[in-house]
Amino acid sequence: MALLEIRDLVVRHGRLTAVHGIDLDVDGGEVVALLGANGAGKSSTLDAVSGVVPVAAGEIRFRGERIDGLAPHRIARRGVVQVPEGRRIIGPLTVAENLGLGAHPVRSARRRAELAGQVAELFPELDALRDRPGGLLSGGEQQMLAIGRALMADPAVLMLDEPSMGLAPVVVDRVLAAIRAVAARGLGVLMVEQNATAALGIAERALVLEQGEITLAGTAFEVHDDPLVLRAFLGIDPDPDSPLTPDSPMTPDSPMTRSANP
Repeated sequence: MALLEIRDLVVRHGRLTAVHGIDLDVDGGEVVALLGANGAGKSSTLDAVSGVVPVAAGEIRFRGERIDGLAPHRIARRGVVQVPEGRRIIGPLTVAENLGLGAHPVRSARRRAELAGQVAELFPELDALRDRPGGLLSGGEQQMLAIGRALMADPAVLMLDEPSMGLAPVVVDRVLAAIRAVAARGLGVLMVEQNATAALGIAERALVLEQGEITLAGTAFEVHDDPLVLRAFLGIDPDPDSPLTPDSPMTPDSPMTRSANP
């Protein structure tokens, strides 16, 4: 039994179906990457797991118990925590205060201190900035703070929505190394990313979501070498006779660039 189990998940936004009956597992100590174009249903999947949007059909289980239908704060208390796209740092609050908000579900002062130590070890930059307002941090520092704040909730499963978005390459490497280190501690990580190279570099398994359906799943190595992923995400053409070259832009009819659900 996996730590997090998603079965036949359907998510709707009004009359629009964003996710069409997908299955997905995340176990402790592994990074699972969920890839796809804009509007493919990736963020809707994370939001359904964290209780931000309702589940139209299917089941979500954490440690064998159903969590679909629970309020977001109750899901977080059980150990499933999301780092949202855009970081959502509270600008006027200091780094220390933002981290303190993340620790709200943790009642033990001793455990809070242990978690604060782990975050400081993972992101020593934040310790040096603890009295600075979150709104004055750089984009990379804010992403570290968003991850640190989520870790302060003492999760067993950490979900990240586009953690590399808008960051310089050197900062992306720093953030990805931290995510890998978190998984090495035993946490399950479910990461949504459009940067396939970054995601597949640290993931054990990967799934490609297209128009709300999983069209490809396997180990990160298998997914990386799939012709669909090579063309659509990595700009590499495995067929030398194909008119699409590594330097060519993706065509509008390319499978992974077709318009999915907005």
